[in-house]
Amino acid sequence: MIKLWFLIALMSYPSIPSIHYKGFFAYETEQACVERQVLFENIIADIEIQRERIFWVQTYCLEMHAFPSQVEEFKKQNQLENKEQPTRYES
Repeated sequence: MIKLWFLIALMSYPSIPSIHYKGFFAYETEQACVERQVLFENIIADIEIQRERIFWVQTYCLEMHAFPSQVEEFKKQNQLENKEQPTRYES
């Protein structure tokens, strides 16, 4: 088994009786996951502010174990998807 760190966001709204959740990505290191937490919290916050909704969001990096074959298949699929998309240049 391979240890991964899964980033998940939990959202609470005063008018909705349940907690909402959104899983994002799995990272190979805890540090990589933690570095993305603020980014995804800000993305969620921007969306909810645009919708003018009251909300609470909190993200977590959860330790998870995956089968090596899953990780290899993910990497293969990711490489294929990246080859099909045009190259993006950022300034």
